[in-house]
Amino acid sequence: MKLLKYFKKFKNILLLALALLFIFPVLAEAQEASFYLSPSQGSYNLGRTFSVKVMMNTDGAAINASQATIYFPADKLAIQSVSQSHSIFSLWVQEPSYSNGQGTIDFGGGLPSPGFSGQGEVFRINFSAKSVGQAKVYFGSEKILANNARGTNIFSSSSGGNYSISKAVIAPPKPRVPAAPKISSPTHPRSTEWYQNNKPEFFWELGPDVIGVSIAFNQKFLDDPGLSSKGKLSSKSYQNVEDGIWYFHARLENDNGWGEIANREIRVDTTPPLSFEITVDNEGDATNPQPLLYFKAQDEISGINHYKVKIGDQDVFTLLEAQVDPYYRMPLQTPGKYLVKVEAIDNAGNSTLASAEVAIESIPVPEITVCPNTFVAGEEVLHLEGTAAPSQAVIVYFKKGGELAKEWEISSDSEGRWSVDEDGLFRSGEYIVSAITKDSRGAVSNPSKPRTVIVVLNGIAIGSWIISCPWLLWLLIILFVILCIFLFCIFRKIKLIHKTIEEESKDLKEKFYKEYNELKTGIKKELAMFEEKGELSAKEKQRHQQLLKDLTDIEEVIVRELKDIEKIK
Repeated sequence: MKLLKYFKKFKNILLLALALLFIFPVLAEAQEASFYLSPSQGSYNLGRTFSVKVMMNTDGAAINASQATIYFPADKLAIQSVSQSHSIFSLWVQEPSYSNGQGTIDFGGGLPSPGFSGQGEVFRINFSAKSVGQAKVYFGSEKILANNARGTNIFSSSSGGNYSISKAVIAPPKPRVPAAPKISSPTHPRSTEWYQNNKPEFFWELGPDVIGVSIAFNQKFLDDPGLSSKGKLSSKSYQNVEDGIWYFHARLENDNGWGEIANREIRVDTTPPLSFEITVDNEGDATNPQPLLYFKAQDEISGINHYKVKIGDQDVFTLLEAQVDPYYRMPLQTPGKYLVKVEAIDNAGNSTLASAEVAIESIPVPEITVCPNTFVAGEEVLHLEGTAAPSQAVIVYFKKGGELAKEWEISSDSEGRWSVDEDGLFRSGEYIVSAITKDSRGAVSNPSKPRTVIVVLNGIAIGSWIISCPWLLWLLIILFVILCIFLFCIFRKIKLIHKTIEEESKDLKEKFYKEYNELKTGIKKELAMFEEKGELSAKEKQRHQQLLKDLTDIEEVIVRELKDIEKIK
């Protein structure tokens, strides 16, 4: 009785325990994982390389590790390489290592929790066929561990592969048909670029054996133009082609049949970008010198390539899409109103224009409070005073006839006062004085009310040089001193030359007379010899007369030359 009482009390517990004993084996059996090869079979020619994937199927269970050995016939196959680039495993206890001598591959890998579930590639084997026959590849020592605390081995089965290796069969040569024609297009020279031209032209060359041409023009990337010849065409043109990407297909025929198909792509876009607007944002400040411009054009065919922007009368510049995403900040501008034009240009050159007006207000305008009516340059100091916003840059312009003669940049003090003192030289005439202010952002004000100054130059202007009277006087004194020194040097040089000539002429005179006397003595001796002789022959008389004449000529020359020397002295 007592035993029956205990049995009834624990009946429900016993039933639950029995149920768990039956259910756990069922759950364990349901979690089965397997290895297999893909492809599992195939036929390959001798010497060819082929790839086989080592795959795993966890049948819905989560796994985190596996290992196995793969066997292959070393006389039939050789491994060229293995690749883990697409593996489901990120951790390797043993990376796939192979031996072509033993015909084995060993591996062991896994991945962190939560592991892997489903079908996936473990690694890839690149085999080369060594000899003719059947090559069976199979698994051994397989383990697939579940992603649980105990690392339960849930491996159930593996299936290898069977690959047939045979000698390559050399097919008989096929009849030679025309190669695919090389198609060019002068209207659309680059196949990847867009063009506005919707009248494409195509050209190709015909070999001497071509007897027919088959063509087609449509929007199919690959298409067969058929086997119906259009004649021996070497060009084709189309009119009013719709926007989009089009393909021209052509093949050639000879006596052996039709050749391969050539496909030539062209891109047509005649539609301008969609209309767009320009939004101006001065960031809540009407004096902002660099407002933001928001604009974004759309083109449904070829897409936007770039923008051309013109601000007022300034030069046109180019912006790319990335430079206006999400906005474009204008360059520094002076106060005023500007018409901003933005031209959106698509990849085919079509364009759409948008415009907007940008207004920039002036920051506080400075005032010139002290300015002389007349200024004597070279004697006086030009003194200017004024007021502006506190602690800002003040730029003062001094212009004559619209041209800038001088520019000063100073800063106003904490109370807004500023001044300029200039003692430089300026040409005579009427000058206009004006000023602007500039803040830390680069924003500038409108010009102040202009003031007029009459400049009187106490000096002279020579070209671009301006010389005051005091400086001019000093310059003249310096030039006079230099001239005196120069004249003194020349006079002294002349005196030295005169003395040298006098000495040389005296010496020369003495030499002349000495030589002359010697020559005269010699001639007289020779004449005396003639006179002692008595009767002279005709030739000797002629010689006697010639000596007398020579003596007279020499004396005249010497007297004349000595007179010339006296003149030089």
